Amino acid sequence: MRRISKLAVIAVVGAVALTNACWASAQSHYKLVKTIALPGNGGHGDWVTFDPQTRTAWIVQSPEHNVVVIDADKLTVKAVIGGIEDGNGIAVGEKYAFVADATTNKLVVIDKNTLKQIASVDTGGKKSDGVTIDTQNGKVFVANDDSNTETVFEGEAPFARVGNIELRPQPAKDGPDVNLYVPGLDRIYQPVDNVVDVIDPNSSQVVAVWDFHLRKAAKPMVYDSQAGHLIIGSRDKKILIVSPDGKLVDSIPFEGGDIDQIAVDVAARRVFVGDKIGSAEVVDLDAKQVVDHLKTEKNAHTLAVDPATHRIFVYLDTSNKIGVYEPV
Repeated sequence: MRRISKLAVIAVVGAVALTNACWASAQSHYKLVKTIALPGNGGHGDWVTFDPQTRTAWIVQSPEHNVVVIDADKLTVKAVIGGIEDGNGIAVGEKYAFVADATTNKLVVIDKNTLKQIASVDTGGKKSDGVTIDTQNGKVFVANDDSNTETVFEGEAPFARVGNIELRPQPAKDGPDVNLYVPGLDRIYQPVDNVVDVIDPNSSQVVAVWDFHLRKAAKPMVYDSQAGHLIIGSRDKKILIVSPDGKLVDSIPFEGGDIDQIAVDVAARRVFVGDKIGSAEVVDLDAKQVVDHLKTEKNAHTLAVDPATHRIFVYLDTSNKIGVYEPV
């Protein structure tokens, strides 16, 4: 009798979940509208970012030692900027794009108007990775994986190195991933191993360490400015929804797991998850569930959103193309 009741409950729950998933999926469909061929053979792209000011998508194409800039309206290659040995993270500000070079441990600076490299500054760290810009005071923060540090730079020429932050835990197993500055909160959020360091950019100090008891790595995050939540990726096959004071509000499970970059479309209430399984999960922020998938290709893991058109730009590593998706 007990067994029958248990099976019945499981069946009902499963049916409800399936019904909800089907309903959600029917409300949210995306199609591939264009693939943009990139120069060279490709094979790995570590970060994609979108710049609303210039209507461009920026792709770090590390095997070709360059950065590719895509015109988001014409959907064509606008520029190829070379001379970057092993590009990792990239952040685009008002006048400049800043790229972390993991091999040379440099912060490479690109002028947004001329699309030319204008500076290359030593980070003082090892295996430079994530880059974020404090838009309130103009400083640039670079995460260094192997030294488990965060280097602070002035955001204007000569782009002087002005600080160094020891991250936690110390020592770290894998070190930091890509960081995020949130202007409204005036904080930098830095995943390190399976925790998140909270950095005050004014004092250049770690002021809190958030531990959500993840078994695997905490990954890069985005900010949902409408709900006032941080959306944090993880290799635990779940996305964390966290309040600004570090409280876990909710978690959203997904079937993949080997994720990297995530992107948010706040107005559309969608998060897109760069998952190496060959399918990017689409998460409804209000329903708090996966509602759709973008069919990408295996090992694709970086992507960005154009908030004006709601298009998603995905770097397809193996075929060395940008896949452009849009809602239908």
